Amino acid sequence: MNEMTELGRLRSEVPAPTAEALAAQEDRFLAALAEQEDRLHGAFPASRRGRRGRLLFGGLLAAAALAAAAVLGPVLAGPDARPTAYANSAIGIELRGDEYVATIKDPFADHALYSEAFRAMGLDVALDLRPASPTAVGEVFRLGFSGTTESDRIGGTLRPKGCTPGRPGCALTVTVSKDFGGKGVLYLGRPARPGELYQNNADAGRKGEALEGYVVDGRPVAEVLAETRRRGLEVTFQIIEPAPGGDGFSVDPRGQSAKVGGHWVVWAAEPYRQGAVRLLVSEKRVPKNPVTGV
Repeated sequence: MNEMTELGRLRSEVPAPTAEALAAQEDRFLAALAEQEDRLHGAFPASRRGRRGRLLFGGLLAAAALAAAAVLGPVLAGPDARPTAYANSAIGIELRGDEYVATIKDPFADHALYSEAFRAMGLDVALDLRPASPTAVGEVFRLGFSGTTESDRIGGTLRPKGCTPGRPGCALTVTVSKDFGGKGVLYLGRPARPGELYQNNADAGRKGEALEGYVVDGRPVAEVLAETRRRGLEVTFQIIEPAPGGDGFSVDPRGQSAKVGGHWVVWAAEPYRQGAVRLLVSEKRVPKNPVTGV
């Protein structure tokens, strides 16, 4: 073992001084300094002697504190205190008021980097980003909790709200309440790479989506296909089996290869991937939409 290694070991075994020990050490130091000054130069006025001693001791104490910090690492205000900021290549987190705000810097990063950052802040939070259609970027797909209380909050959004992902100043963010306890997992929509299938459920006719402004509810397949061709969209089908009266539906994975006819009924259109939509169709027409229940 070399000398530096042995010195490091010895330092690690020295406990950090308590506040009472430091105060006692200061008193002893001042008394010794005063005694020495009286011997060498005669008695100084008490106010001058104390001021000089405390200034000198303050410098020594500051140096000692820096040395202790270098050995012990970050010092927290209390046993339950958490850091106020942390960042890595994928995410940056900072405490703002009564909540932590996490800004996603790389929405395609390894999810372990997000967990690393939350863990550094003392939070047991996992973040799972999933490819989403344009209007669902920043939307929460679902949440999972365990060991939490009613006051624990977690959520995700775009900031500022309604901004366009990818443009300057538009950030995908996650917020977690300051005193969040237990465990949490958040599934959040992120921009999709070219060719990635969207993992959110949305109406392809809503503003910002591929069929914006077009209502498919109850239209024949042939009519809807004419509109998708006009917009240059590809189409995939999901065949559903409506319940009697239209109160819900079922999906048979084995029946998805059936040939869809132009007279079939379209009940819903969903974003599928960039440049493509998925049509939920059935051969039978029922009194109300089995997808929306209306």
